[in-house]
Amino acid sequence: MTASQLDLEAWHSRQMQQTRTGTGRTPLVVFAGCLAVLGSMHMLALPMFPAFVSCYAILLCVAFPKRTISPLSFVYLYYALWFVIAPAFASRYSADLLLRSEYSLAFLCAYAGLGTCTMGCLAGENFAGRIPARKGIAQPRTIQRLPLINGALFCICTGLVLAIVVSSGGISVWMANPGDAFLNRAGSGVYVVASHFCSMVLALLCGHQAHRERRPGALLLFIVWLAMTSPVHGSKFQLVLLLTLSLIPWLRDLRPMSARTVLLGGAFVAIFVLGLYFRNLTWIELETFLPYALNYFTALENLAISLRDFDPSWMQTFLLPFNKLLSPVGIPDQPFYFDMNHWLTDLYFPQAWKIRATEQWPVETDLYLNFQFVYGLPLLFAYLFVLSAVHGHAQRQNSLGAWFAAFVLTLLLVSHLRGSLINHTDFYMYPFVATVYLLLRRVPIQHGRRTAPSRS
Repeated sequence: MTASQLDLEAWHSRQMQQTRTGTGRTPLVVFAGCLAVLGSMHMLALPMFPAFVSCYAILLCVAFPKRTISPLSFVYLYYALWFVIAPAFASRYSADLLLRSEYSLAFLCAYAGLGTCTMGCLAGENFAGRIPARKGIAQPRTIQRLPLINGALFCICTGLVLAIVVSSGGISVWMANPGDAFLNRAGSGVYVVASHFCSMVLALLCGHQAHRERRPGALLLFIVWLAMTSPVHGSKFQLVLLLTLSLIPWLRDLRPMSARTVLLGGAFVAIFVLGLYFRNLTWIELETFLPYALNYFTALENLAISLRDFDPSWMQTFLLPFNKLLSPVGIPDQPFYFDMNHWLTDLYFPQAWKIRATEQWPVETDLYLNFQFVYGLPLLFAYLFVLSAVHGHAQRQNSLGAWFAAFVLTLLLVSHLRGSLINHTDFYMYPFVATVYLLLRRVPIQHGRRTAPSRS
């Protein structure tokens, strides 16, 4: 066994020990106790928001995430943004509004969702920690040709971006109003999906090349390309995803309480801010931008509205994503929805739906409309369990393919938490992620010191 293999084996042992530590019953007891307190306060019609914030903080302290990019970290981040920071500072949430009965129930449901996700993450991490790491992964010869592969991908991705622009009105349309051009890309769907796939692989391989060869040029070139083509990518999530994938070798072991985490968070905030600004370039002003940005986080309001206007139901919207499978044979003229958000946006915001812009309802609404909420919590637990097990597998496997799957699925978690357990995009995203994993599962990422690439 070589020195590098011994180092890798020692690292795996440390990770398994860390995973098994602190996964006892304390978080479950805390979650159950806080949920009981919030339930009692709801029945007594007491103010719920301060109690929700306190219970959130308590659960965070007893089950603090070990890594910045992990399902547990993103669960806490999501609930902090949509259910703590937005109600505290966004202009749409007044103190009187948060005292209404539907908001009280919304906070109770949100904490049940938060705790269920947390328990699923802890159980998945513990399960993954008990699986032995695979030894002796080898690097395929094709990875030796990274510069050539990345050069070809740059050409393909640029060509797809140009195809999106040409098929959706041309460069003049995009220059005049990039936000409106992005929302009206009808007819370029094939190019958009292909661009997403190719650019994700390009980001992954550029970052790997820069890390493996100790040359930042490939990574810097990708970041410049991403900045230049960002209006066409449009989606803030897509930009965050591509940037994160390019930084996998440096982010995979990043700790939450670190300076690099602060820098990464700043980059994410900058992407969010710039994305909102350019999407609304024609009308937004600097003094109104901050209130508008905070008003973006509408999950609490939408959850309260759905709890007020609907009774708990069974399978009301859960199968809507499967309508996407019918689109190749023709979409009928009547309303044709691909998920819960489409239907509810058309119901409450018909003007937005006319241009296919959507509001986001949280996963709690999905559970409420399809499983009477309570009976959907085991499904939410199972989803986070699998996701955390995949992330734990990446820690032990430490291959490029495994980390790609872990990072993509972790970032996709946000779209599920502010949407449905099943999204119509899952039908092509999950097979794509599995394919990349299988192709790159034997490409290692070195730990600690840099070593020469394998010739096997």
